[in-house]
Amino acid sequence: MAMMRNGWISLCLLALLSGCGASPVKTPMLQLSCPILPSYLTDPLPAPSLKAAKGRGVLDLLADYESLRRRANADRATVATQLSPVAGEAD
Repeated sequence: MAMMRNGWISLCLLALLSGCGASPVKTPMLQLSCPILPSYLTDPLPAPSLKAAKGRGVLDLLADYESLRRRANADRATVATQLSPVAGEAD
């Protein structure tokens, strides 16, 4: 009798285990989304034209370089905000 009971238990366990082996494992897929950056944020800026090397020309050149520096910093700030995670998403 004990032998028959052990046989039934073994048969039931085998049936349970084989049922689990056929089921596919479903894992959640992680989806990453990268923001699309506009080309004006990634294209190189042209150098200001060199007009004159004396007096007013040097001041104009410095002003042109300063405007390029400010534009580059604004572009960097925009890139940083595009690439930073959304505040609600981080929680």
